[in-house]
Amino acid sequence: MMTKLYKAVLLAGVMAGSTSVAQAADIEYFVGGAAGYQTDTIKGDIKKDTEDMSWQLRAGVLINEQHRVTGTFGYMEDKFSVAGSDYKQEQYSWLVSYDYLIPMHKDANFFVGVVAGANDNKVAGRASTDFVYGGQVGLQYKWNEHFSSDLGYRYLEQDYSENGIDIENSQQVYLTLDYKF
Repeated sequence: MMTKLYKAVLLAGVMAGSTSVAQAADIEYFVGGAAGYQTDTIKGDIKKDTEDMSWQLRAGVLINEQHRVTGTFGYMEDKFSVAGSDYKQEQYSWLVSYDYLIPMHKDANFFVGVVAGANDNKVAGRASTDFVYGGQVGLQYKWNEHFSSDLGYRYLEQDYSENGIDIENSQQVYLTLDYKF
């Protein structure tokens, strides 16, 4: 069974090795934002799947039109009640992802990728920052030379565990709007 550290080192190696093709490559930069729907699986003293809108800012590089490395900052908040008690979950995400883009049409790509980073979760006043990792898939549509959008699904495994409350994973469906320089 792989340890978390081994998984992190392996994922970092894959992402770093994937970007080594950047030497003598066509590199384009982009920035953008996203809105989406997120659900988190919470177990332990509170058994509830939280759900709400997630908001993201992103920036990255596109290498040879088929490799994409993206840094993403995200925020999600959900207020809910369980057994007459009110709770609030806040989640801040700092993620780095690598996607391989597969051309489907002159303006559309399918993408599949890996993602890793940290989630800072606060549930019922108990905060913890934990390593997260997972994958994402989706479709990218190029509106014109500068603008594109992704419709994607992201799964993140996480290990938040504070005072009997566990967050096992986050799942997101999101829509982006990116500007390529």
